[in-house]
Amino acid sequence: MRITNHPLLQLTRQDKLIQDYLLKNEAIASLVSEFAEIDNFEKVIAQKHFKIEDRGVLRNVLLEQYSQTTVGDEVKKNIDALQDQNTFTITTGHQLCLFTGPLYFIYKIISAIKLCDELRLKYPSKEFVPVYWMATEDHDLAEINHAYLFGKKLEWSTQETGAVGMMKTEGIQSTIDELETLLGNDNRSHEIASILREAYENPDLASATRHLVNRFFGRYGLVVVDGNHRSLKHLFRKVMANDMLQHHALVEVTSTNEYLKKLDYKTQVHPRQINLFYLKEGVRSRIEKADENTWRVVDSNLTFSKAELEIILEEQTEVFSPNVILRPLFQETILPNIAYIGGPGEISYWLQLKSLFDKEQIPFPILALRDSALLINSKAISKLSKLGLSPTDLFDDPQHTIKRLVNSEATSLLHEKNQVKQIFDAIATKLKAADNTLEGTALAEAQKQLAAIDNLEKRAIKALKTKEENKINQFNKIHNEFFPNGAPQERHDNFFQHLYQNNDSLLDDLHKSFYPLSMQYHVLSQEEIGAQ
Repeated sequence: MRITNHPLLQLTRQDKLIQDYLLKNEAIASLVSEFAEIDNFEKVIAQKHFKIEDRGVLRNVLLEQYSQTTVGDEVKKNIDALQDQNTFTITTGHQLCLFTGPLYFIYKIISAIKLCDELRLKYPSKEFVPVYWMATEDHDLAEINHAYLFGKKLEWSTQETGAVGMMKTEGIQSTIDELETLLGNDNRSHEIASILREAYENPDLASATRHLVNRFFGRYGLVVVDGNHRSLKHLFRKVMANDMLQHHALVEVTSTNEYLKKLDYKTQVHPRQINLFYLKEGVRSRIEKADENTWRVVDSNLTFSKAELEIILEEQTEVFSPNVILRPLFQETILPNIAYIGGPGEISYWLQLKSLFDKEQIPFPILALRDSALLINSKAISKLSKLGLSPTDLFDDPQHTIKRLVNSEATSLLHEKNQVKQIFDAIATKLKAADNTLEGTALAEAQKQLAAIDNLEKRAIKALKTKEENKINQFNKIHNEFFPNGAPQERHDNFFQHLYQNNDSLLDDLHKSFYPLSMQYHVLSQEEIGAQ
């Protein structure tokens, strides 16, 4: 593939908080451990003291979770390396989206892998393991039960409820049949369908996703972690107790949110008094205070006293599930982690949590924005070139680009409007000398004339658009292909569409081009080898 890199902040609009984070604005320095620079990792590594016994727990859980998965040497090596106190993890996380969901699922994982590569070069005495944290305890099925290929929505219908990782994979095979038909009746579509069928033969969504991710990223040594395990949650019981009894998250995150609001930043997450769910098969329900001495599970008759709560935290810790506020703390408790790779929304809410990490005495990781990419075929590039455009023009406001296409500058009356304004300003000045009331009359007349000129200009542009309708239609078709419904390709298209359209080196090409500390947007182009 041909790879070109472009400054991220020039191609995309970022939320003010993310932009200031990327630009290392001192106003938010208190919300981070260190900004995302390669030299800053040394400080974070020095702060990460991870108990050797906790490393043993992590390794044993991973061996159990991988027991039904064919594991390559690279993954085995990294799981074993986690026992060594000179080994640290670089983590990204995502929901268990059907067929991996949108492309940025893949981009997050490759970003974590690539950052590990760079850190090994910078710090050769340390080892770095890329980790994909499966969000198995999320319960919003509507967010994960679909994928888009060639603009068509493929959806998995199921009556399963509760945490998505526990959901049975029954019914997904018929959705794979739809995908195979959509790709086309050829060897490549059959090969992709075979990969998916093998993965979703696993009994639940967690094991199916682990299998699928391992199939593509095991060769890079990526380790997949499912936090929904009793032994792992037992390591987190102190923080969970603090949340239910002392409400640390409510106090600390609310304080940070107030600070961000004063600086005119938007906040992504808002803490509850209790930030835990009660988790059983088919059920994930919020826990709340019923009264001073009683806790209850919402939408149930289940209640606990303080004494009962403390017993459950010791003996049945697995029934508690952290929400979006506590999940980052859980991750950093059970992993020797020094960096989290996330999208803009994730980085934003992590920036709300630093004071809570400090309160719980958990080291805060470096936050790195995932890489972004546009995958474009040579056919589309050729069409853009004939229009006098390049792939980066797709990132501009489409209306601005259309104005360029129809050469609206040729009909611009800006110069003439400025001349009219100057003439009426001169008239107003002369009339004012005769009668103050005439100045307002002259300026009002000027506005009428300028409005009339604006109307003529719009009519001229409309006429040009009609004349250049073919160009506009071509551009709109290309733009919608790579920015469907206005959304970036990476937030819409499914990975398997592009695996089908490109050769098997796609992941290696992405790996070659990515570097999550560079603030670059990557454009990768290659001629299609499949047919839509």
